[in-house]
Amino acid sequence: MNYYIVTSEVFETMEPNSIQYAHKSQDRTKWIATTELTIEDVILTFETSVALSTYTFNNHSDWTGDGSGLDVEDIEETEYLSGL
Repeated sequence: MNYYIVTSEVFETMEPNSIQYAHKSQDRTKWIATTELTIEDVILTFETSVALSTYTFNNHSDWTGDGSGLDVEDIEETEYLSGL
């Protein structure tokens, strides 16, 4: 699995069926996206879901706004449904 932070513009070009998990930033300019595909135009790449989760806890104001981050379980087990 590949763990990325991408711009909203890049996210809009991704094939919805290839996205396993997605989460929009508080300011709606970036997305966290997990996918089997390799994406070239990214802001950040993470080796593991643990590293991505840690990043969101350290930068919670960008992603949750409530002083917490995204749990590993949410990243690994939540299925992205396009159009929601």
